Amino acid sequence: MPNFKSDLAQEEILSTYLDTIYAKKKIEFKRVPDLNKQLQGIDVIMTVNGQSYLIDEKAQLHYLNSDLPTFTFELSYLKNSIFKEGWLFDTSKRTHYYFLITGIFLKKGINKLSSYNDIDKIKITSVNRTKLITHLKSINLSKEKLLYYDFDCRTNKTYGKNNIAELNPHKEGLIYFTEQLEEEPVNLQLRLSYLIKIGVAKRFHY
Repeated sequence: MPNFKSDLAQEEILSTYLDTIYAKKKIEFKRVPDLNKQLQGIDVIMTVNGQSYLIDEKAQLHYLNSDLPTFTFELSYLKNSIFKEGWLFDTSKRTHYYFLITGIFLKKGINKLSSYNDIDKIKITSVNRTKLITHLKSINLSKEKLLYYDFDCRTNKTYGKNNIAELNPHKEGLIYFTEQLEEEPVNLQLRLSYLIKIGVAKRFHY
């Protein structure tokens, strides 16, 4: 992708800012530089009361100075026109918690992230991956059911928002099929307020 280097640079800047937040909260943590571990869904290892937790940081860096009420969980994407499983149900991922970083606001007059000092404020929502998948299954949204919806979207090319019976599209979520990206991802788009309400997420930082 043409913006890959730019995206990577912004992720590194955000990581530095996030590290300052973790340090201020006096949380024992270690950022993971190893690419293989990052591919397993581990950006940070946090240790609380002797227990280690594997954190995958997911940031809305393409929506700077915006506070979206939703976050997308990847079901599938295309690589060289070949179907690939997304990270939500990928069994090679070892993630315990997703840290969803939203509401990334830069200081007044800044619209491009060039330094961690540019950041004014962010939100972090912590999502327990196991609890999320268990909840989805409990409302009849198993991996198999969601991949059926995924297949239906791709077969019928229903780009954009796809309402499904299991979720209220205005209060809970829907399936979103993105046309404008080369990978054409199909995502489960869920409202952050819904994730907190059902007890699979907590506001970690605001």
